[in-house]
Amino acid sequence: MLDFQLVALDIDGTLADAQRKLTDETLRVLQTLLAAEVEIVLVTGLNPWPVRRYVAQIGVISAICLNGIFLLEGEAIHAGSFLDPAVAHEAAHFIVERGYVPLVYGADGVTRYLPAEEGAAAIHEVSKLIAERDYQPFEAVDAIDALFEVTPAQVSICETGERAERLQPDLAAAFDERAYVVYQPGPRAWLEVNHPDARKDVALLHFAQRRDIPPEHIVYFGDSLNDLPVFRALPRAVAMGNARPEVKELAWRVAPSNEENGVAQLLVDLFPPLF
Repeated sequence: MLDFQLVALDIDGTLADAQRKLTDETLRVLQTLLAAEVEIVLVTGLNPWPVRRYVAQIGVISAICLNGIFLLEGEAIHAGSFLDPAVAHEAAHFIVERGYVPLVYGADGVTRYLPAEEGAAAIHEVSKLIAERDYQPFEAVDAIDALFEVTPAQVSICETGERAERLQPDLAAAFDERAYVVYQPGPRAWLEVNHPDARKDVALLHFAQRRDIPPEHIVYFGDSLNDLPVFRALPRAVAMGNARPEVKELAWRVAPSNEENGVAQLLVDLFPPLF
């Protein structure tokens, strides 16, 4: 029997369903693991604001946020590697010059953005995001320099899949040598410019090392491109049935999709004495 000491879980497309919710069955399985003292950590590209809402539903767990920039442990939030401010400024200018809306997540937890003209395609997805996340602070600014009133952690865009895919090659070519450029495709797609060490694999392995948990005793679940570094680093990485083909190619096992309680189903198989 495999001896897993740490269950590590991506959220969007993995743990949460298409409505970004956790089902009753998923919560039941996770809380059963916690009651048996199996450690669980969320490992996500989401910022701490939405992540806290998932943590509150699950129980006493930690969460690696923004691909490793922040770590939530109880009420504490620990900052990791922030994007170099000079690179952040350049990335914001690059994004604006190409007709996109830059989002800058600051050290104070506020997302500042430079709006496009009213009615422009670039602002549509951002406006929907702000409306959905009424629990998260956003601040519109009137100049690029105002995006950086607080130390920037990350620069990103939130866009339609088509528009994000169009920008991705140029953004990666311009910044890949100085930053970790993350593309998260989907109907709502993200392009993120992070510190080179702000990666899920780096953050998760550091988290596990602090607890004396070796990589072979971690099981990880993921579905998208920002999960690929973890799949390369761990021997027991599980792809969801809805995962990108690149992720499935590296998977130890493939679980049912996030619409089928795939995480819960496979965890029941991996921890038979508990279920």
